[in-house]
Amino acid sequence: MFVHAPVGRGAAPSGGTEGPELVVLGNARALWAEGLSFVRALGDVRRTYGGGPVLWAPRVALPHRLPLLAYLGVDWVDTTEGLLAASRGEYLDATLGTLPAAPARTEHTCPCPACAAELPGPLAEHAVHCYRRAIAETRAAARAGRLRELVEARLPAEPALGEMLRYADRELGPLLEERTAVTGAGERGYVVLEAFRRPEMARFRRRLLERYRPPPSKRVLLLVPCSRTKPYRRSRSHRRFAQAWDGLRAAERIHVVSVSSPIGLVPRELEDVPPARHYDIPVTGDWLDPEREAVVAGVRHLLEHGPYRSIVVHLDPEEFSFLRASFADRSEVSWTVTDGRTTSPEAIDALRTALDHALTSEDPVPGGPLAVVREELHEVASVQFGRSAADRLLAPPIRLAGRPWFQRLTDGRTELATLREERGLLHLTVAGAGRLVPDPPLAVEVDPTLPLTGDLFVPGVRRADRAIRTGDSVLLLREGALAAVGEAALPGPLMSELGHGLAVRVRHRAASLPTRP
Repeated sequence: MFVHAPVGRGAAPSGGTEGPELVVLGNARALWAEGLSFVRALGDVRRTYGGGPVLWAPRVALPHRLPLLAYLGVDWVDTTEGLLAASRGEYLDATLGTLPAAPARTEHTCPCPACAAELPGPLAEHAVHCYRRAIAETRAAARAGRLRELVEARLPAEPALGEMLRYADRELGPLLEERTAVTGAGERGYVVLEAFRRPEMARFRRRLLERYRPPPSKRVLLLVPCSRTKPYRRSRSHRRFAQAWDGLRAAERIHVVSVSSPIGLVPRELEDVPPARHYDIPVTGDWLDPEREAVVAGVRHLLEHGPYRSIVVHLDPEEFSFLRASFADRSEVSWTVTDGRTTSPEAIDALRTALDHALTSEDPVPGGPLAVVREELHEVASVQFGRSAADRLLAPPIRLAGRPWFQRLTDGRTELATLREERGLLHLTVAGAGRLVPDPPLAVEVDPTLPLTGDLFVPGVRRADRAIRTGDSVLLLREGALAAVGEAALPGPLMSELGHGLAVRVRHRAASLPTRP
């Protein structure tokens, strides 16, 4: 008996390239037993054939393994292993793995017909229902963007799952990141240690180091702890911190940067950029070496590129003692917490005193708060598109309109981009995208014979920037000319590798650009 895959893919690569419709990993069971070999084989298949062919790994699927197999790119699974386990008297559970049948069925906890009956039915019948439930759970998690969370939740069922995930994060990191959206919604749990390696977290830390620079107007670096409430600025603790600089002259010179795990450093202007706005973690004060290293790397990056004259560290000096070496060559460093309580009246008073002293030689920012907001939006654009593109998008003239939770960038006449707080990333208009042409980032070349009257589907894609991720704001080009802007529904590589499916949700077309008065 065969069961269709939890997560399906297209049949063949597009763009006229012929390829197999089905790839069978014939020795999958032997490779699974070796662990690393299985992961590497899956990577070899996808790098060789792309995302188009359906991938079947025979005789490795058990219900508790399905989320991981789907996450690693396996499309088809079979019930062979589960039925063999049932023939040996084993009971399948999608959460716990395989169990002895007698105690597992005593309380009739499974709702399937085979188990709910007064006299339990065959274990093979239960096994089939268990596969179906596991497939439904995997599909639902994938569609909700929570497949990684489901994978991590299944790790205790079998040590091999943790082994495979660690190998996958190491060997398939770029491939997994490619399939991970840049946008998100809702709260995301980062509970197990494996969460540090999640593709979206690694991408945020990498882009901070590669694309982000502290705004030029920021002269006082303030390091503060994160908060459970996201974005941090809305939390009770961060509102208490803000009271410390309320009313201080040139307070806009303060650069608030939160320290957290597993994300590392989060500058205040990036608090809405996914996944910074959407994660939740257990807070114990215990830091692993990789977490410390990520924070130290971020601090060094800020100190190397930021125009800071003073540094204020409002962190528990014992918990964050690993940061002291980063400030060894800096004389203007103030630690403002003595008892580990960052929101105590004494700590807030010490914070205000330190900031007041740091700001004594600073003048207000020329241009006022709006000039600071422009700098901050430039860094959001840099993280999203790259620094060169951000320079072009926010080149003068630039005007800001709207409210803090919905910013509108204009050139004084025409809207260039919008930024909604809940999305955290810029949406381009045609006029804004026009500033990025020629040599635009995140571009999709459209078939010139295709009338672009609606959304763009895979058959209409000639080429797509491989850096595009699901959720990115992309430019659609027709023979090099800007045709439209939209939001990517697929990562760039899959737009070329799949045979069908939605590629881009079109938001604005060039023909709809308002004429200037």
